[in-house]
Amino acid sequence: MRPADLARLVALGALWGASYLFMRYAVPSMGPVLMIEVRVAIAGLVLLAFVHATGGTIGWKRHWRAYLFVGAVGVAAPFTLIAQAVTVIDASTAAVLNALAPLFASIVAAVWIREPITTAKMGGIALCLAGTGVLVGWQPVPVTSRVILAASLSVAATALYGYTIVFTKVRLREANPLGTAAGTLLMAAAAMLPFTPVTRDFAAIPAGAWIATVGLALLSTAVAFILYYRLIADIGPVKAITVTLLVPVFGMLWGVMLLGEPLSAGRIAGCAIILAGCALILGIVRLPARATT
Repeated sequence: MRPADLARLVALGALWGASYLFMRYAVPSMGPVLMIEVRVAIAGLVLLAFVHATGGTIGWKRHWRAYLFVGAVGVAAPFTLIAQAVTVIDASTAAVLNALAPLFASIVAAVWIREPITTAKMGGIALCLAGTGVLVGWQPVPVTSRVILAASLSVAATALYGYTIVFTKVRLREANPLGTAAGTLLMAAAAMLPFTPVTRDFAAIPAGAWIATVGLALLSTAVAFILYYRLIADIGPVKAITVTLLVPVFGMLWGVMLLGEPLSAGRIAGCAIILAGCALILGIVRLPARATT
């Protein structure tokens, strides 16, 4: 991997990890639905402009139904669930739980497209489940029903991610990837519009919350998607997906540095176990082969 590619990979992990920081800062003032509506609308428009500026296509006529489904189920719903979750759990915990997406993607792929669950994937799934238990159960503060519910919302979001990853692979395999990102974000904004509060006093929302939401839209969504698809083109999807292992690390780092969240033993252990499981599921780390005689 070239130094420029490695730098883009690290930058992508840092930007996606920062999304939890932005949400944690903005959601108390804006609320989950309004914050996510602003996020997907701005990011979708920026990506739409980028696709057209680079000569790409969206493919509205052919793919708009799939874009609407992925936008509603794979973008709007999980983004909102995570935003609601971080009103209770901290950014570090939400970032680590979000790394469970490969677990659900492997299960859905096994059922839908008959992709085999290998021994390595089974081991990875077991590790992810164990790591989730450690992360949620080994907390520096008492684990209440609100914490468990919030963590469940975050896990549900990753299940939706896992499902729509496979859906996109099956139904949008012929679409332009960056066009798919723009199309699904704009459809997510359209799907959320009927539920977005429009009668509240927008002037009462602090400027810092607006800045955090715009940062979430521009940096952690639009720029992040551009970096991600550039990495896929330059180093391939297998190496690009290793960013999955960097996002929780940066999510914890930003939470500790900028939000004063504790770096507890349970958080470190849970993160390490989940990342080890993800590495097995994604094939980044392989089990040792059995010796043959």
